[in-house]
This record gives sequence, structure tokens and C-alpha cells, in this order.
Amino acid sequence: MSTSLISHGNVQKSPSATYGAEKTTILRVGNGGAGATGLLQVLAAEFLATETPSTSRNGASIDWVCNHSRNTQLALFHGFIDVALTYERDMEAVAAAEGWSTTVGCIFHDHFVFVGHLSDPANVKSATSLYNAFQRIHRRRALFHSRQDGSATMVKENSIWSDAGLPLPADNLTTEGEWYKTSLSTPEDALKDATAAGAYLLTDRSTLLRQTWLQTVPSNVTVFFEPTSPDDILMNSCYALKSTKPKAQYTQGMQDFLHYLASPAGQATIANYGVRETGLALFSPAKDGFATIFLRGGRPQGGRWVFPSKL
Repeated sequence: MSTSLISHGNVQKSPSATYGAEKTTILRVGNGGAGATGLLQVLAAEFLATETPSTSRNGASIDWVCNHSRNTQLALFHGFIDVALTYERDMEAVAAAEGWSTTVGCIFHDHFVFVGHLSDPANVKSATSLYNAFQRIHRRRALFHSRQDGSATMVKENSIWSDAGLPLPADNLTTEGEWYKTSLSTPEDALKDATAAGAYLLTDRSTLLRQTWLQTVPSNVTVFFEPTSPDDILMNSCYALKSTKPKAQYTQGMQDFLHYLASPAGQATIANYGVRETGLALFSPAKDGFATIFLRGGRPQGGRWVFPSKL
């Protein structure tokens, strides 16, 4: 079997972390953001702590294999993982059509957010739309950081430049490179670098709130744009995919974990993750459609996301 999907960078096949007793691996899950922000670890721990009348998970473990969305799908294709949590509907449809992946459905919603320094040199806070904000940045040549790493974030950012009627700065770094800085950084490192430099950046809500939680983001950073409806262009919903030919030793774990993710218990864990630490949920559960408590106008302070009235 072959695939038309093309990797961006190397497809990782070894676990970045193992959750549980590390005696018997019952499942291998691929994802980027939910693993990096800690959600996957919490979900795995709660799942492994449950037992059914026919199944004991004593001594069982789950592997997390970290790749960005496209490469997570390719990890599924190559048999490195059994469940993929990904963010690109068009590529998921290609995988299903090629016959090596089944799309199970939406598990949770993350959200792209457009962030920058409070000083806002391009005055994007006065922009009439996200596209107008990008036009203002391009016209002003205001400092902008970009992850050109093949991730869903890169794909979304490139589409915004295009839909704003602008050439992709990444395609012409000879003339645009003074203000448009590219990297292959992880989401968390890209956020740290951009905020330290006072640059604009497209990132995601879960990364921003997780780094707020860890107090790595300065208090002079704010959100200028984020999703305001379920069909907003900045939605970054995560769907579960499963292999059509899972290895026998992982089949039951795959089925049980997918059932848990969609269950009331799994969805409640997603809905509550990060609330105690940051004051806001990092993700929203599938049924909610999007996060209705917004970040715009707030900023990090003391590990929490706060608004001017509470400063």
C-alpha cells in the first residue's frame, strides 16, 4: 500500500513518553499538542486506572509518539502507532480514501490564536479582520515569527497570508527575512522566542495557556485574534483516526481508548484540563464546538491568564 501524503521532516517512530507501568504496552498514540501540553498523559492515566469486568489494565502502559499532524498520519500509515490525533480534515479524508485510516470523529477542540506584544507596532488591535491584521503587519514590516515546519500551524498561517491577498513571506526570505523570521522550533519554543523578541506569532490556545501555567510567557503578551464560532478559520479541532490494520496486541487497547475519549468521563477530563492552574480550560470538549471563554485582551500573570480588571 502507498500514500500520496508527503512528510515534512522525519517521521518519529519511537515513543517520546510512556504512561503507565511500562510492563505491557497496549496502545501507541500519535499526536503533537495534546502530548506536549500534558493532556494526553492525564487521559492515559485515567484510562489505565479503569477496569471493566473483562479487562484489567494492571501493568499496562500507553506510548506517546510525538509528531506534528501530517507526520502523525504518516506514523499511522507506517504502523508506528495505532491511534492518531490530528488536525487536518483534508489530509484525513485522503488517508481514509486510500484505505489505511478510519476517521473516528472529533475528540476535542484546540484553537489557533494570534498573539503579540502589548505595544502592537502594526496596530493590529484596530484591524477589521485577521486578514487586515496580516496586511498591516506586511505593510509595516513588523517583526513576525513563523514555524515553517510542516505543522498544521504552518499550513494555517500560510493560508492566511494567501487569503489576505499577500505573497507568502516564507517564499521570499531574501527580501522579507529582516522582519519575517522562520524556524523549525517546537510550539512552546516558538512561543518563548517570539514573546522574548516582541514578535507577532500564530500559535494555539493550549500552548499559550500551558506556557502561561509554567510561567514562561511574559506579562506583556496578549491575544489579538481567536475563534469566535465553531466554523471560524482559526479553529484547530482534533479528530481521532485509527489504523484499518492494527497489530493484534494493540487492537483491544485501541478500541477501548477511543471509546474512553468519547465517553462522558474522557470529555469531562478534556473540559477541565488546566482550569485549576490557569483559570481557563486549555481545550474544549467535542460537543462545545469552541471555547466560549475568550483570551483576547488578557495577559499572563503569576501562572494564570488574567484580564485588565483583575490586574
